[in-house]
Amino acid sequence: MERENAKKLIDSMIKDYPTGTMLTWETNSPPELKGDYVYNHKQGSVKLILDGQQRITTLYLLIKGKIPPYYKEHEILNDITRLHVNILTLELEYYKKTMMDDNPVWVDISKIFNNEMNALIIIKSMKLKQEISDETQYLILENFNKIDSIKNKEFLEQTIPVKANIKEAIDIFYIVNASGVNLTDAELALAQISGYWPDARERIKKKLYELERIRLGF
Repeated sequence: MERENAKKLIDSMIKDYPTGTMLTWETNSPPELKGDYVYNHKQGSVKLILDGQQRITTLYLLIKGKIPPYYKEHEILNDITRLHVNILTLELEYYKKTMMDDNPVWVDISKIFNNEMNALIIIKSMKLKQEISDETQYLILENFNKIDSIKNKEFLEQTIPVKANIKEAIDIFYIVNASGVNLTDAELALAQISGYWPDARERIKKKLYELERIRLGF
């Protein structure tokens, strides 16, 4: 996910705005899965994320502070960590040394999610700089709770039933995106290819990198 899109997602969740639905597919016959997980037919049906992976990945990176198991480090092209929130205005910005160092108003949002920071610590740090009113302390507590509650929010989930095969699941994915989700034709085509060929994205990226090196004369 692009850094700006990640910021917009968190902003919407803080404000309790709609953030879209998740499209999943429940299946007893999944294609080869991304990552190290190996499906065992004895375990029954599993749910695969067809639409919403970028949102899940964004939240995983910010809440867990590590790369999801279905990604490798080199596949994360944009570092969306070190996202900070202004605890008074709820403005979101990526880390800027001159703006944020020694300024307790700006808090690393991942520290809130990981319980490394709480409202009392923030208030105490701000009191070392200046006197703050009861109203400001209440605002800090209220805003802190808005941010922390993101961990408990749920996306509305639409599930393709287990009876659907992979072609039907991909067709439904197309229909869902055609009704309003802003994916390009190239992204939709790649989604179709990846459904049958899990390594497609990685191989295409590698080939593009090789072609770029040739173009530049390396």
